[in-house]
Amino acid sequence: MAWVTVLALSGCGFSISERAVRSNGMGRVSVADIDGLGLRQIEGKVKYVDPSTGIVVIEQSSGDVRLHTSPDTSFFVAGAKAALKDLREGALVRASFSLDGVRKLASWIEIPRDETPPTPPSPPEKKPVQAAPVPVPEGGAAP
Repeated sequence: MAWVTVLALSGCGFSISERAVRSNGMGRVSVADIDGLGLRQIEGKVKYVDPSTGIVVIEQSSGDVRLHTSPDTSFFVAGAKAALKDLREGALVRASFSLDGVRKLASWIEIPRDETPPTPPSPPEKKPVQAAPVPVPEGGAAP
């Protein structure tokens, strides 16, 4: 039986990355059931972060969502691995959580990258160049 299990797993490839998928993910449905796994996704604005308790409150139009974090919670900022201390109040976030009794236990919390290209600075305004006046000698003849 063990041989069959090893053979079945030998064709599987696993990839561990320190970067999040290249998508800001914002603009999706506020709460979604992920493949029936009991995971839910939300997005909103960070209202409150308490690093001492691991609590993150996310503000949504439908009300605030209180998430509990654990050592297993992953954090991402602009696609890079981050930590709870990197979350800032007012930041737009996306998060996934599961229910642990009555608590909402965060699987991951992400501050997505800004997918809009930066606006290039406006070119400086060009002022017309005026020629300096040429002094005319007293006889009226130009040099």
